[in-house]
Amino acid sequence: MNINKQNLSSALDCASFPVLAALMVHFTGDISILNKLPKPKQAILGETQGFYSNEDKDFIKKFALNELENFFENSDQKNLYLPSNKELNEMMNFIVGDIVPADYVPMMLKDININNNSNQIFKETKNHYSDLEVLIVGAGMSGILAGIKLAEMGVKFKIYEKNISAGGTWYENQYPGARVDIANHFYSYSFEENPIWSEHFSKQSELLDYFKKCFYKYDIQEHTFFETEVVQMDFDEITKLWSVVVKKNGQEIIETSNIVISCVGQLNHPKIPSISGIDDFQGNLFHSSRWPDKDVITNKHVAVVGSGASAFQIVPSIADSCKQLTIFQRSAPWMFPNPNYHSHVEEGKKWLLQNLPFYSRWYRFLLFYPGSDQLLNSLFIDPTWNGRDDSINEENDGMRELFTQAMLDQIYDKSLIKKVIPDYPPFGKRMLQDNGAWLKSLHLSNVTLLSEEVRKIHSSGIISKGGELHFDTIIFATGFRAQEYFFPIKINGGYGDFNDIYGDSPKSYLGITFSSLPNFFSMYGPGTNLAHAGSIIFNSECQIDYICSAIKYLIKNNLKMIKVKPECENEYQLKFDQRHQKMVWQHFKVSSWYQNSNGKVVTTSPWKLLEYWNWTNNFSESDYEF
Repeated sequence: MNINKQNLSSALDCASFPVLAALMVHFTGDISILNKLPKPKQAILGETQGFYSNEDKDFIKKFALNELENFFENSDQKNLYLPSNKELNEMMNFIVGDIVPADYVPMMLKDININNNSNQIFKETKNHYSDLEVLIVGAGMSGILAGIKLAEMGVKFKIYEKNISAGGTWYENQYPGARVDIANHFYSYSFEENPIWSEHFSKQSELLDYFKKCFYKYDIQEHTFFETEVVQMDFDEITKLWSVVVKKNGQEIIETSNIVISCVGQLNHPKIPSISGIDDFQGNLFHSSRWPDKDVITNKHVAVVGSGASAFQIVPSIADSCKQLTIFQRSAPWMFPNPNYHSHVEEGKKWLLQNLPFYSRWYRFLLFYPGSDQLLNSLFIDPTWNGRDDSINEENDGMRELFTQAMLDQIYDKSLIKKVIPDYPPFGKRMLQDNGAWLKSLHLSNVTLLSEEVRKIHSSGIISKGGELHFDTIIFATGFRAQEYFFPIKINGGYGDFNDIYGDSPKSYLGITFSSLPNFFSMYGPGTNLAHAGSIIFNSECQIDYICSAIKYLIKNNLKMIKVKPECENEYQLKFDQRHQKMVWQHFKVSSWYQNSNGKVVTTSPWKLLEYWNWTNNFSESDYEF
């Protein structure tokens, strides 16, 4: 491979230097090289330079440049050194400037997959070794993943998708400003990297492109039926089959399947509050996830109801175009300072990710590990805490001060302070990524933030505590029916409709299986949302690995039914509830979509990523009835 030395030197200026330094083990074959290079300080979330001085960076760059020039001139990738697991652990420790505990190493090794320098392409096994067929409901991130893994196994499957396209959340949420709030180089399938993300936190269109490319690359389209909506499922105890009612082209048909995997997720069906007069409004009224094609913003009087994740992205994107923009807020969001939230990826970094062997894998690790379980301990309520009631322990209070000061530094309209500084503990609700855009928008002369609920809607506007305001457009950025699992599908596993039984307090085992639903699995199911660490894709990969292990067991033993034992489900659910009682998400000052109508957390995981990975990495048939 011919490399222009000047271009290589320029690209290295864009490197993560802890990663670049550790990478030299692959190129020299010498783990002791780590003792000869400057060591980074302990990594924190989002900081990828190890707090190196410029002198340290120059030293590492000079060393790396020499090794890389020799490599590209005289070698090929087959000659790269593949360290032992022990050496890989040493490299991990070096990169994050800390000791990665031994029990985390297997999880990290599986994710970064340092066994060769090529992404392994899983092609479908055409020779199916069983007549068993799986129905996947939904072709979003988890549905595509399930299809890829089942195809790899050689298991027959089909996907029913209600929309006209794959992509799920990233197809439906096309509002202005929509983007991911997890670093893109980690928010991707572990086996399917994208080295050419244009931004560190990419926009909706680029994310949709990524998932659609995966969808077609692995031929999942051959198994997918679009504009096909599952409306009802009933399990037949005699045949051990699911009878599935499907709506297609206005007609309902009934089909059968051995196994069902629900991939509808939690953020699927919009939630619009029940407000008096809502049907009387004569202007444009819609949920943020159902953004219309026509321009309903420019020179309009616009209301945004809500100030959570969607509103946080929408408002800065439309504020300049509105004649007047009014935000109705129930409670203020906490924000995590992130100056790179809208930043583009440098061309040099893209080149390194594409061309420098193993660089992308170790860069992914550096994004992953500091954002895994390090935060979790600070989210437990200290029963002896006698400080403020908008914090839960000493560390959490320190974060409250840090985040508060970061906001105060951006506020020059003092009337905003009481409106934008939350009165509940940090991390009690979904943390938002702050690069200054939100607070900058709130200072615009045509933007008003009201800490008032909408009381009534009439033909031309909104009535709130402060009075009546007229609007051309009302946008509900009010989230989704996350607590109503599988809504609006009616699912009867032989015990009655699932939601009629459990309402907004579902019971599950690992958020994957249900004692009331035989031959049924869920991805992004109850209690598996992540609010403290990682990426939801990580959880989905854990879940599909577990599901595939269960299906393999069924096939191997020629079994027709699997159902988690009620005692296993009850034990898991009890531990889940008991842990949440000690955590910030169930704090008395917190009200969020993580909770059900009784204030009990039902959507979000209280577990360490490591705990969940260990559980899902070890399918145990003793937990199940067959």
